Amino acid sequence: MKILIIASWYPSPENPLNGIFFQQRAKALARTGCEVSVAVAEVALRLGGRKPGITVCCEEGITEYRYLRRNKTPFWEEGVAKQQISMVRKIYKQVCKDSGKPDVIHLESARCALAAVALAKKEGIPLTYTEHYSGVLNSKPGSFLDRAMRLARETAKHIFLISSAMKRRIEPSEEKCSMLPNATDFSAFALSEPVEPFTFGALAALRKIKGLDTLLRAFAKVHQVHPECRLAIGGDGEERESLLALRKELALDDCVEFCGRIPAEHRDAFFSGKSAFVCSSLTETFSIVVIEAFASGLPVVATKCGGPEDLINDNNGYLVDKGDPDALAAGMLQMIENRNAFDSARIRQDAFLLYNEANIAQKQLAHFERLTAK
Repeated sequence: MKILIIASWYPSPENPLNGIFFQQRAKALARTGCEVSVAVAEVALRLGGRKPGITVCCEEGITEYRYLRRNKTPFWEEGVAKQQISMVRKIYKQVCKDSGKPDVIHLESARCALAAVALAKKEGIPLTYTEHYSGVLNSKPGSFLDRAMRLARETAKHIFLISSAMKRRIEPSEEKCSMLPNATDFSAFALSEPVEPFTFGALAALRKIKGLDTLLRAFAKVHQVHPECRLAIGGDGEERESLLALRKELALDDCVEFCGRIPAEHRDAFFSGKSAFVCSSLTETFSIVVIEAFASGLPVVATKCGGPEDLINDNNGYLVDKGDPDALAAGMLQMIENRNAFDSARIRQDAFLLYNEANIAQKQLAHFERLTAK
């Protein structure tokens, strides 16, 4: 089967973690024997010395087509989406020339819905859709994102839902949707060995939506009760300086480490040596880092921010209210006090059964085959 994935954002040499779960899912589909192409229509305010046009890269069984052009409608998201219609069309022609007409088009996020829907309708190819963008959860009725999501919802032959929160937002008809969570490569992670002192890990882009200021304020309360406890935060972003200043203000310089950006190949090393993981986000459509923590056998304290409500249960962690340092601190203290109540091997095995890449790819492929059956 030939699959064309239209990705609304995607890893690049400049930002290798941007949309890495799109790339991982594409590779997992390729490992089922499918011929997978990925279309990325990148409309950039600045090219940064890069040459505009289409570049092609083959990696681990998938062929990635990236079309770069300068943005003609700065700061207007719908304008960007309209530019992508012709860009995706040109990529499609190149894909057909290289490997033939795709059997199915899969849209990753409604941010590129205008282009995906236009192509699917013109070529008579079944369109499927998965939404990952947290902005869709909070989009206002009538906004561009809301309209784009509705366009994708009404056009798609099948919708894959990564969380209950996303299902409530999209409101798809039951007959053409199924739950299909994000997945991870469990072979890339090993069980974390118990360590002293008790060390929490957090891994996120340093942005306001990740609630890391709440995490620091919560950890300050935890540290008052357990002064030996430590916190390691992986990631980088625009909030780094303000978070460093808050760490200093809270007198946590000696017990909170900012580890910087963690490349995909080093994530196992980041989880190794941690006692538990914390997701402090204000909004998450899923939270792949929680699954990576489970793959490492770590119990998790997560906020009720969307995705984690589907992931956390009595055997793998605690859920707390979002944006509340007292609630997060209480969950973290409960985790320290009940550290021996969690079975690392069971956490990993339970998560493997639900979120391993091979199983998720096969489920998605089964729907593709149903849609394209003659």
